[in-house]
Amino acid sequence: MKHLRAPVQGLALLSLCAVAALTVARISQAQMRTPMEGFRYTTLPAWRIDLDQAGVDELAALPGVGPSLAAAIVADRQAKGPFKTLTELDRVRGVGPAILQQIKPFVLQSP
Repeated sequence: MKHLRAPVQGLALLSLCAVAALTVARISQAQMRTPMEGFRYTTLPAWRIDLDQAGVDELAALPGVGPSLAAAIVADRQAKGPFKTLTELDRVRGVGPAILQQIKPFVLQSP
């Protein structure tokens, strides 16, 4: 029986190392995801978003703006050009005074 102890211990150690390696790989993979990939902000972004440069995912992170309204903003910007002022954003159907007020602290326009 003594002659089986070393192989059993080796196999147990090998199994433990394999589990540890898989755990590290899974954690590393989770950390590599970008913030926008399948992510919805539970708190507002700490940076300001440029209305004339932002994509759908960035705009959808703003309060009161979801994916469909964000897509409408991008489509309007592509069709009619940049927004000269924040209030010009109300030309997009679905954007009104309440949304403008909510997003005001979090947006900027390009110079």
